[in-house]
Amino acid sequence: MALSVTRHALNPPCETFRLLLCGIDSLDLGLFVSWNAGWSEVCKDLEAKKQASQENTSIIESTDLDRQFLHLPSGKPPNYRYHIQFLEYHLYLAKSDKYGNSPNVYVSISSAALWHEPFASIIDLLTFDLEHFGGIIDRIQPSRCDLSADFRICPPPDFPFLEQHKVSRSRYINTHINSGILETFYSSSPGSPVRLRIYDKGKEIQKSNKYWFLDLWGIHDSENIWRVEFQLRRSFLHQYRIKTLEDLWETIGAIWEYLTTEWFSLRLPDNDKAERRTIHPWWEAVRACGELLGVNNGDRRHYDSDKPQEIKKILPHVYSRMITIAALSGIKDRKESIRNLYDLLERHGDDRTFKEKLQEKLFKLGYRGTLGGADHDDDLPF
Repeated sequence: MALSVTRHALNPPCETFRLLLCGIDSLDLGLFVSWNAGWSEVCKDLEAKKQASQENTSIIESTDLDRQFLHLPSGKPPNYRYHIQFLEYHLYLAKSDKYGNSPNVYVSISSAALWHEPFASIIDLLTFDLEHFGGIIDRIQPSRCDLSADFRICPPPDFPFLEQHKVSRSRYINTHINSGILETFYSSSPGSPVRLRIYDKGKEIQKSNKYWFLDLWGIHDSENIWRVEFQLRRSFLHQYRIKTLEDLWETIGAIWEYLTTEWFSLRLPDNDKAERRTIHPWWEAVRACGELLGVNNGDRRHYDSDKPQEIKKILPHVYSRMITIAALSGIKDRKESIRNLYDLLERHGDDRTFKEKLQEKLFKLGYRGTLGGADHDDDLPF
């Protein structure tokens, strides 16, 4: 099947590409936890803190290992009433002191922690945190897993290219297009057992300030970085009989092979039968990532490139506000304006308010490169 001569033939998308990174970007776990005899008292405390947090009050506490955590008003209906946030993950706890066939604790591990820390260290930390509440993990069941592969692609994919080359088991297609330029391509609906996203990861990290990806990619800019990401829900993992983390690690390569060969692929339109078409060279590179996927138990990665980037984005706003204050105050000298702003801030809040707001902001920012709140060079408690 020959394609008509278009701009895609003259300047075909995805002509050159290079793999930058692949791995697990998101992981949710169902935990089967046994609670000690003090669970009823723990529940009373969790309930009180939940109610207090609904009044826009930040409730921050510490474990016996000086691990700070935040009480949040939301739960995870219908099973999990209490919501606790540590820097590395969100914990959702059911009210019952026993579990049956379903987990009684749910944890969502942050993407930043997954990319930067050995997975075994995250699980150890989770074990210590639950022990603070009197819980012991009996079993861990993967509930959701997002597998991704990042490429630098030139020229980047566009919708006509993906539409012409896709061979998919899902008929549902959705896109996000900004000013005529494709930013995200979806295959399958949001609640499906499997959903594929092909999207401009470079633009996404600019919006989310995840500039630490530049260190992981080993590059200095985020131009033409595209991600292939499969979102896998529990129902799909169940089809592969994945009941434990070990099952996931052992099966992850086979899952990726199925997803990138049978479930979705990009193929050249060189045969009337889709299954006989030649796989596009870029998609061959995507398929090959299956050999690299698995538990992230390698060396810790550096986590610092987002800090100067974020500060650079914030400073213009701060400076503009300072000028506004200077104008309202009748101040025309820059240094006098800076001193005036300092005096105003000094009187605005005390040390206690600053520390409370700082801790609240740190939790909203999430994991920032220090597992467990300790410096990377310090010894961790495991």
